[in-house]
Amino acid sequence: MITITLNGQQREIQEGSTVEDILSIIGAEKQRVAVVVNENIVYPEKRGSVLLREKDQVEVLSFVAGG
Repeated sequence: MITITLNGQQREIQEGSTVEDILSIIGAEKQRVAVVVNENIVYPEKRGSVLLREKDQVEVLSFVAGG
């Protein structure tokens, strides 16, 4: 297990987890979200190949419509 910070909260995940895995864990894999890891945008086509590491800072941002 490794510890990451996900949206400001520490979370333990399996070593070898990808960004795509995290989106599945939090139920956001079907949503339109932006993902940032250590201040770097992770584009949708790369989410399955970006491995998360100990102490990574991950932000998952949802789009909200309004006016």
